[in-house]
Amino acid sequence: MERDAALRLDAEWTKVRGGRPGASARRRERMLTDLIAALAPHTTDDLSLTARLSLRYGDLARHHFDIGRRADALAAVDEAVRHCAEPARHDDEHARWYARALLSQAVYLAEPLSDEMGLPRYAFRPRGEQPSAEDRLAGLAAVEATHRAIAVWERLDHGDPRNQEGLAQAYAFLGDRLEELGRPVDAAEWAVRAERAFHTAWAPPVPAERAHAAVLEHLGDQLARRLRRCPFEGGLTQLHKRALLPERLVPLAVLAGRIEGVAKDAIAEGLGLDGSEARRILRARSWRAVWRFDVRADDGAWMPMAYPWRGTDAVTDRTAAAVAADLTDAFLHSPDRPGDEAGWRFALWWEEEGHLDGARFRMTCTPTPDPS
Repeated sequence: MERDAALRLDAEWTKVRGGRPGASARRRERMLTDLIAALAPHTTDDLSLTARLSLRYGDLARHHFDIGRRADALAAVDEAVRHCAEPARHDDEHARWYARALLSQAVYLAEPLSDEMGLPRYAFRPRGEQPSAEDRLAGLAAVEATHRAIAVWERLDHGDPRNQEGLAQAYAFLGDRLEELGRPVDAAEWAVRAERAFHTAWAPPVPAERAHAAVLEHLGDQLARRLRRCPFEGGLTQLHKRALLPERLVPLAVLAGRIEGVAKDAIAEGLGLDGSEARRILRARSWRAVWRFDVRADDGAWMPMAYPWRGTDAVTDRTAAAVAADLTDAFLHSPDRPGDEAGWRFALWWEEEGHLDGARFRMTCTPTPDPS
């Protein structure tokens, strides 16, 4: 009777979880807490109920995370992973639950490494801002959890579209976790693998859907952003050698080399192109330079300057250093330049303004000390 009552409570929760109106956050948390307490005594010899208890711990973890309780979310998702490990060995559906719990655990672990937009918080440049040792260890644990999820998906039947999509999604999540740790080359690799896996999962006769197109567009945008963060030598060239640089993105890699200051012949050689083809791409394709000059106010805060010292422009066949040199020269000879007693700084990005550590070029001019 107690077991049946617990299952009825679980069915009631399923309706609330599915979006029944009128369920406040406090009521949802109370329902989950009561449900977990009701299920727990009956899981000793019942793998199905043990797996269901894992699901409810996962729901509780998501609830905590959504309202800003990361520590509680991590504690709950640890229980979700622990309870589902054994059922996952005996049933494919429970294995899918287990893999998803591992991916959720990775997301919660890595949360401090992303900003409010869900983008990597750190550029990991020398002398740039770095995460704390605790956050970095959490990020490494997130990568490990994601690898475990991939291992679960890989042992399932790849003829089942659910398993194909699950594996593709896990590849995408691994790319996210690696990018957050400052490994854009590895992140780009897994984005390519994810994109290819999704194409395989959604190949005919599976009908195309808008949701599929949105996922692929998102992955394409992510991959382009990651490639812009990759060094040319040892990054883009290695991806090309391993057939992990999609043909459509070769022009972006050519631009990346030029922006970085790599010689044109070296760009062509590194990407397996004719020199004439690399030059044609550089003549035909521009890159978006984004810059900002800041002046230090009396209170020590940095204040962005107005146009034209904060702006964008399309640049063709020029390096970031050359563009930066022209901008700083114009600024130094401008009446807008602050006096020697005021500090200023300059940053130049490719495509979009972001963290200073992620700039393609940056410099800071400190004020001249007063000789008196």
